[in-house]
This record gives sequence, structure tokens and C-alpha cells, in this order.
Amino acid sequence: MTCGEWPSRRLVLAGGLATLGTAACTPAPTNEFSGLGRGIDNLVLNSSSGEDVRWRSLNGAPRALFFGFTNCPVICPVTIYELTAAAERLGAVAEDLRIDFVTVDPERDTPERMREYFSGFGPKVTGFTGAEDALGRLRTAFEITARRVPLEHGDYTMDHTATVFLRNRAGRVEDVIAYGSEQDVIDARLNTLLNA
Repeated sequence: MTCGEWPSRRLVLAGGLATLGTAACTPAPTNEFSGLGRGIDNLVLNSSSGEDVRWRSLNGAPRALFFGFTNCPVICPVTIYELTAAAERLGAVAEDLRIDFVTVDPERDTPERMREYFSGFGPKVTGFTGAEDALGRLRTAFEITARRVPLEHGDYTMDHTATVFLRNRAGRVEDVIAYGSEQDVIDARLNTLLNA
């Protein structure tokens, strides 16, 4: 699967969330994406601002999550640009929206590199890197594939899943946006997330 391809397989999820508690406990509503991103609340990443961030601390604001790398020539910067442009078009309703970029290339994407890279995209965008085991757990939780592809002269690129995950304030994935989606689709899905 390459950087620009929508996954050809359908996301395979467990048949719902198991809930523990009393009969008065109401299970969280589920959708076809609700199994994504589970079991990683204690995972620690490094943000582009240089802080250690526990995954669960990202809850509380609606978020658009994308996995990519800063040396990507087209797909990744276009995706971040489209998300920030959509937030501007949506105006006040998108005030709380946060855009999270998790690297699939931690060898090159240091916090300093990502801080510099994202400085032109505005304050909504934060880059994240971390130890490979933490990043691997995160990729697995969101069913992300990523592989290093050698280029000439010892350089390399990264092929990876190019999907935006829309997470609600509780941290649950509500919807996804495929790379190449039209502006009106991006705007509509973000608007639904922000008004949920």
C-alpha cells in the first residue's frame, strides 16, 4: 500500500466493545471505526513542542489524526494543508479542532524537525514522534501500514496508509477521510465531527 492509496481492504473490527460494570452503565455507542485506537491510553509520545505527551491526554478536543513523514513530497503536506484550510472555512465551529501528525519516519522526524516543518501550518497542527515500540503500538491500534522503501544513493522514502482519522472529544474514531477526497467531503465530515 503506497502513501496515496486508500486501503483496499475494509477495516476489520471486533464486533463491538465489551463493557464492564453494573446494569445502569450505558455502553459507548459504536460504529465501524470504534475499535480503532483502543488500548493505548498510557502510550507516551514526544510532541513537536518538545513535551512528552500521554495519549489519553489528547482527549477533550475533536482531533484529525494523520500518519505521515515530513520528507513526503506531496501526500502528507497536501493532507495537512487541506485539513487546516477546511478548519479555516468552517470558522468558529472549528475553533477547538486539533490536527495531529504522527510520524512513520522517526529516524528523520525529530521534534525539532517537525516543529520547524509545521510552523507554517498554524497552531492547530502538532507533530508527534517517539520510541519505535510506542509508534508501532499506535500504528497497530489504527491499522496503519508503513514500510521503508530504499532509493538511489542510500536515501529512502516511506510508503504508508494515507487516511485521516476523525476522533471525537472522548478519543473515539467517528469517521475517516480518504486521501483525495473533495473539499466538500472534507468540510462535511469535519463539520459532523465538530457538531457531535
